[in-house]
Amino acid sequence: MKKQTTLKNWWKINYKWSLSLAAFIIACLILAYNISRGSFKDMAQAYADPTLFQNAITKANENTKVIQVFGTLEPIDNLAILEGNTKYTNDNKAIEATVRVIGKKAQGKMDISAQKTGSEWTYELIKLRVTKTGQEITVIKC
Repeated sequence: MKKQTTLKNWWKINYKWSLSLAAFIIACLILAYNISRGSFKDMAQAYADPTLFQNAITKANENTKVIQVFGTLEPIDNLAILEGNTKYTNDNKAIEATVRVIGKKAQGKMDISAQKTGSEWTYELIKLRVTKTGQEITVIKC
């Protein structure tokens, strides 16, 4: 009597390396897209200057409306900078950036516009947007 063998389908045999390859290809496409837009350099520069975002979070946490809606905002992690949008202009002395923010009560995006004088950033705009409701809170607007 012959023993029957059950053949597994292709996906069950090859899913591990297929998923790894797909993730690698997606990461390469995202990297290529960011490089082609020129934003990769801007993101790397923003990543190297964390005080820009830390000071903005500090100013936002001093706003009573932000505390009411978001709760205390957590410090921005490095992944939030890489996920966001960053654009330097004026010989890297001006920035417009959007990063993800997380509070105890809500999450959203923070838009920043700032000018650099020496080693200090002067904020022209700090605005937070709540993800679920779309509510906007302007902390600084010059």
